[in-house]
Amino acid sequence: MTLFRRTTASLVQSLGITGATAILVVGVLAPSGLDSQIQAVLAVFLATVVLWITKPVPYEISSVLCVVLLYVLGTAESFSQAASGFSDSLVFFLLLLLLLGKSVSKVGLDEWVANRLTTATSTPRSSFWRLSSAILLLAFLMPSGMARAVAFMPVVDQINETYGLGDDSPFRRVGYFLVGHVNPMVSLALMTGGGMSVLTAELIDSMVRPITWIEWALFMAPPVVALYVGIVLTSSRLFSIGDTVTVTPTPERDATAATDGEAAGGSAGDSLETDAVSSQPLSPDQRFVVTCLLFAISLWIVGSFVGIPTILPAMIVVAIFSLPWYRIITVDEFRTLSWGFLFLIGTMLSLIEVMQAVGAFDFVLGVVFSVVPADSHTAVVLAILFLFAIGLRSSFSSIAAAILILFPVFVEFAAVLEINALFLSFTLLLVLAATIIFPFNFSTVLIAYERGPLSLLEVTLLGLLTLAFATLVATLSWLLYWPVLETLTSGLF
Repeated sequence: MTLFRRTTASLVQSLGITGATAILVVGVLAPSGLDSQIQAVLAVFLATVVLWITKPVPYEISSVLCVVLLYVLGTAESFSQAASGFSDSLVFFLLLLLLLGKSVSKVGLDEWVANRLTTATSTPRSSFWRLSSAILLLAFLMPSGMARAVAFMPVVDQINETYGLGDDSPFRRVGYFLVGHVNPMVSLALMTGGGMSVLTAELIDSMVRPITWIEWALFMAPPVVALYVGIVLTSSRLFSIGDTVTVTPTPERDATAATDGEAAGGSAGDSLETDAVSSQPLSPDQRFVVTCLLFAISLWIVGSFVGIPTILPAMIVVAIFSLPWYRIITVDEFRTLSWGFLFLIGTMLSLIEVMQAVGAFDFVLGVVFSVVPADSHTAVVLAILFLFAIGLRSSFSSIAAAILILFPVFVEFAAVLEINALFLSFTLLLVLAATIIFPFNFSTVLIAYERGPLSLLEVTLLGLLTLAFATLVATLSWLLYWPVLETLTSGLF
């Protein structure tokens, strides 16, 4: 990290501590005419958000501090209520999903699939189509967007090097855009496709109506695939990927491969090595992991009809992976888990519980309604709501926190406006997932920005492009697809 980045990070962290402290002092001590509990819980909420955004301390510390403040300031009736979010099944389900992601990476399954599907054998343009197809296909097998990003970034660099292209080539730039911006959104196609889907499904189930694994796939898979295809086609034109450099890394054409590799400025040996790696069969450990994951997916599908809890298949597979005969999951996997993310989720669930109990959400709704003209059309109200959601989301490094904050508010507005709460929930998820204004808005974007060739301006512009596509797809789905699907599936689930 350069001196400028270190100085900037230190300044942001100092401002975060100062701002959070000021919010707490003013919120707790300053008279405002609000109910004291509402004022205190909003102060704790805002101070915690500031600490999460600026990150002067680890998420674990700021999360525990929030729980303690909820209890000490009297906003929660008991410490159990202040920490109630940590007893939610969602926290444990996310823990199990993270462990499953660790198991996929540990046996090298992610790299095997990525190498096999994205081997560079023709031109940069054809390799781009392979890369985009691989990301789409793997989203249905590998639930973690972060795991796919980690697997595909080296593949993008490898293909780029095979063709002898520069570090800032159009292929490498569009590749990092797909891996960082678009790749996580494909996970939304499945209810168990990652933290965003799981969290939203749990909230829909508790606040809107029960939803099954199959229902989620029917409602979300077609819009998500349409969104992905639209962005891929558009980005292929924006970046003008070349279609002239060719590499044919096959053993039968060693001389041709060498000639092409030298002409392109790359290494034919690297290409042949890549081809050899991509043709390797699955190892016994990889076959075992694939079998167990397919077993879990089957249970999730069956469970949608017979009522098997979503957490059970994940628990069974994790337990199998940890058995002495396999040791795919060990204590080392637990040590390297994203505990800060889990603490953040548990704390946000606790905050929601306390804020609902003291009536803080009713107050927030009143404030939002006060800026909306009484005779506004429903579309105008929704536009204002989503602009508010986009603004709030752009301040977060975690989409989970934004969903937890905004979801109850949007459900309340759905009731007031008498619109379909399920459609509104899906639209909110699509829009929030596509809101990438700054690199820190998504972990995969941040990693791609730090490792890749995209500038800060390009990250923002491409994020706005993704958001525009998501808004268009969600709108068309709401007006044309979801109503027809709901009618056809009425009574089936």
